[in-house]
Amino acid sequence: MNDETQFTERALTIVTLAQKLAEDHQHPQLLPIHLLAAFIETPEDGSISYLQNLIEKGRFDFDLFKKVVNRTLVRVPQQHPAPSQITPSYSLGKVLQDAAKIQKQQKDSFVAQDHLLFALLDDSSIQTVFKEASIDIEAIKQQALVLRGNQKIDSRGADTNTPLEYLNKYAIDMTEQAREGKLDPVIGREEEIRNTIRVLARRIKSNPCLIGEPGVGKSAIIEGVAQRIIDDDVPTLLQGAKLFSLDLAALTAGAKYKGDFEERFKGVLKEIDQSKTLIVLFIDEIHMLMGNGKDDAANILKPALSRGQLKVIGATTNNEYRSIVEKDGAFERRFQKIEVSEPTLRETVAILRGLQPKYEIHHGVRILDSALVTAAQLAKRYLPYRRLPDSALDLVDISCAGVAVARDSKPEELDSKERQLQLLQVEIKALERDEDADSTTQDRLKQAKQKEASLQEELEPLRQRYNEERTGHEELTKAKKKLDELESKAQDAERRYDNATAADLRYFAIPDIQKQIAKLEEQVAEEEKRAGSHSMIQNVVDSDTISETAARLTGIPVKKLTESENEKLIHMERDLSSQVVGQMGAIKAVSNAVRLSRSGLANPRQPASFLFLGLSGSGKTELAKKIAGFLFNDEDMMIRVDCSELSEKYSVSKLLGTTAGYVGYDEGGFLTNQLQYKPYSVLLFDEVEKAHPDVLTVLLQMLDDGRITSGQGKTIDCSNCIIIMTSNLGAQFINSQEGSKISDSTKDMVMGAVKNHFRPEFLNRISSIVVFNKLSRKAIHKIVDIRIKELEARFEANDKHYKLNVSPEAKDFLAKFGYSNDMGARPLNRLIQNEILNKLAVRILRKEILDKETVNIVLKANGKGANDATGEGESLEVLPNHEAAVDAKTADGDAMDIDDDLDDDLDLD
Repeated sequence: MNDETQFTERALTIVTLAQKLAEDHQHPQLLPIHLLAAFIETPEDGSISYLQNLIEKGRFDFDLFKKVVNRTLVRVPQQHPAPSQITPSYSLGKVLQDAAKIQKQQKDSFVAQDHLLFALLDDSSIQTVFKEASIDIEAIKQQALVLRGNQKIDSRGADTNTPLEYLNKYAIDMTEQAREGKLDPVIGREEEIRNTIRVLARRIKSNPCLIGEPGVGKSAIIEGVAQRIIDDDVPTLLQGAKLFSLDLAALTAGAKYKGDFEERFKGVLKEIDQSKTLIVLFIDEIHMLMGNGKDDAANILKPALSRGQLKVIGATTNNEYRSIVEKDGAFERRFQKIEVSEPTLRETVAILRGLQPKYEIHHGVRILDSALVTAAQLAKRYLPYRRLPDSALDLVDISCAGVAVARDSKPEELDSKERQLQLLQVEIKALERDEDADSTTQDRLKQAKQKEASLQEELEPLRQRYNEERTGHEELTKAKKKLDELESKAQDAERRYDNATAADLRYFAIPDIQKQIAKLEEQVAEEEKRAGSHSMIQNVVDSDTISETAARLTGIPVKKLTESENEKLIHMERDLSSQVVGQMGAIKAVSNAVRLSRSGLANPRQPASFLFLGLSGSGKTELAKKIAGFLFNDEDMMIRVDCSELSEKYSVSKLLGTTAGYVGYDEGGFLTNQLQYKPYSVLLFDEVEKAHPDVLTVLLQMLDDGRITSGQGKTIDCSNCIIIMTSNLGAQFINSQEGSKISDSTKDMVMGAVKNHFRPEFLNRISSIVVFNKLSRKAIHKIVDIRIKELEARFEANDKHYKLNVSPEAKDFLAKFGYSNDMGARPLNRLIQNEILNKLAVRILRKEILDKETVNIVLKANGKGANDATGEGESLEVLPNHEAAVDAKTADGDAMDIDDDLDDDLDLD
């Protein structure tokens, strides 16, 4: 057979299909009838075949023709067994030769399907088939010539079939979708839509390019333009036009040879050029057409765009336009930029209200207006890395999906009882089988049947109530869907000036369905009111549902403040002071900032920021941890930056990420990466005085305006953070004063040291500067109690249940030796580990203390203890509750006494 590379894709498909038909029918030779049968097969994309199109255009009966072809095909003699190889017959070879001659006569580059058809029509056997089907061959040839027109077959993909073949395959007709009511309504974008239509009405360079951040609604503007075109609300030039959205993915997919993509693209442009109807092409992500500047698809567009032969609407984001499109000046100047800004909060709520019916119909739920307002507010504040209205729509959509899924699942009460009944029925079946075994089996069977009857009695009203509630909701959703369909039909009838149909729909069908909806809504509302909080189906999306969704997506506690939460915030000082001792001034400052934020009265753009000053070990870092625990119930929900690692000038790249051109540019910075995904957190800059001054200068914008810019150019929102900085500046003045409470003179000296170190513009942006008090002996006693409670909590977390009973003398010992003038309460943790935990570990390993027992800790005086250096000769002793189950032995095998071990501070040498 001729070289297959000389055929177009469609012609090669027909020849291949003819071979397959011959194999399936076990025919020894490939005949012209096989080629004709391949012509009438439906293409893979579901469109009508080329020959079917010609026959129907010629007003002939295609079904009759198909029957005649199939009847002729089955009359061809078969070979048994099937031939191993099918050879082309002389008549088919002549058809292929004639097709090649016709191709050369028409000066085409490839043999197309119409060349094959013309050659087939000259074969006598094929002429007989057409005559039997009463089809005029000359009429078919004429239709083929009309369909071909002036088109040249200059590529494998440029084959003739139906009008707008490429557009229908690689683009979506937006105007047709708008006519069928498949597009969402477009609200609040009138100015952008008008600007787009103005540019399209230009004589040359009539190509608008919509530029805006992802999610602001660029594609929605195109839908609005399509809606205006079908409503004839456009200039005369655009009336009757079609708007196609190009599918770049479909255009690229399956391109086998180099240049296939460009050929398809040229096919699309050629169909637009040859169309008698004006066609506007929308290309989303238009920067994807840009390649290396030499062989990219943008070069195919440039001539048509400059001459005004083609009207293209592009859409892309600011970053892509700047970094890709602007680099090609010739391409850029052919477009007129239209900026699409993010809608305001009020505009977003209006958009959500317009889309509310569509979401209610899709999910079958009822969305309260308060839910839409809450969605817009929460998306604006807590999803700053996303853009409105997309982020708000996501909140509504996810919330509706959650309610719909919960509604379509069986309620927990009904589901658990049905499972109990199922298990009981299995048990009854087993007992019935062994009923005659003994009397106890009969008694158990009787009890099981009684329990089954009781469960059935409980389940019946539950099932009935569940079915009633569900049926009511389903009927209401169906009625709303029907109303939406009727509205679309009425609008279409009005556009076609079909007044009779429009009147029937507007004055009869639509009012009837509206009355039905109103009646169903009353029934559902009555059922919900009657059921109250015991309703089995929750079908309403309210502001609380939206808040729960936002909290789940962001980890931010954005639910409405309940009475218990109000109480918790009011008494925040009491809760924090029970964990951080002796620092009431700092606790009050932080509590006021949190209350302002949670009540919505704080500046929404400025984060609360604090500078904690004081001695090491006075509780600065501890307070930051406790604030994180108070807000998130987890002290680890805190971003901690150790400023001792930021002492070099270039250290800012660790926080924000490096700029383009440096190694690690794509990785981002430690701070910006975490803030992007945890925008609501406690941000701790520990020992801030050790950071380089230039590093702190970068953070000025974060303290003042609640945002920083990463090395990649992204704006990171940190307005919902609580920023805490700790410093030991001026500690020598605090240490030298008498008493624990900081005096005004000492505070002035500390502030003097701070002002000497930090720049004024940095200090002026901090909300509150707090000087921590020195810890008193009394405060240390409270800290000892707190540490003991923390130990018990740690045991619980590790599935150990020991209760610590520390004697008053032992607590005095910990308070005395766990405090240092220079280090505050820091030595306490080390002392607890040496004097309690190490000794407790040995007792547990020797089985002298078992799980869930009380551990008694007492002071052991006049012993050779861990604190001989103090001259006191005191230490703590962990008392055993049982005799040792495991003996400790020395290296030579002699048994040792446990008390001596502990007195020798666990020294076994």
